[in-house]
Amino acid sequence: MGMTVTIDENFHQQKHYAMAELAQIRDGLEDELRAELDAVMQKILATAIDLCPKDSGALASSINLDSGTIEAGDFYGNSIYAGDPNITNPKTGKSTNTYAQLVHDGHVMRDGSFYEGVPFLTEALLTYEAELESAVDRALKELGSIEPSGSDIARMSD
Repeated sequence: MGMTVTIDENFHQQKHYAMAELAQIRDGLEDELRAELDAVMQKILATAIDLCPKDSGALASSINLDSGTIEAGDFYGNSIYAGDPNITNPKTGKSTNTYAQLVHDGHVMRDGSFYEGVPFLTEALLTYEAELESAVDRALKELGSIEPSGSDIARMSD
């Protein structure tokens, strides 16, 4: 299972803050199992929003889930991301994609101290990791343990 948490402040080049790639789940997945995977992802999304620090609420409102067929229809996948160039913090005037990584991972403050960060995406994923892995395992078992090709593995590690 290729599950990753990717944090990158360049929204357009990295397609937001991507996480939980389920690239091994083929299109033939039964609707019931797809719905089960989506339900777990919705729990992760809700938890990430709950855990996200809320000064203005802008960053929490930028947390979103993309689900569906990806990579020219070859795979079914989900990504949860935080930061959107179109959602601006009303207190600072900065778009959320410019500071989502700093809030998540921490950063050095202007006074030299270190803000530890609040890894809301990582913590949300860890909260439901066992449930997500179980759903993925059931899906892979139903599909007959399809082995990913070399190009699939390359895409998962991008």
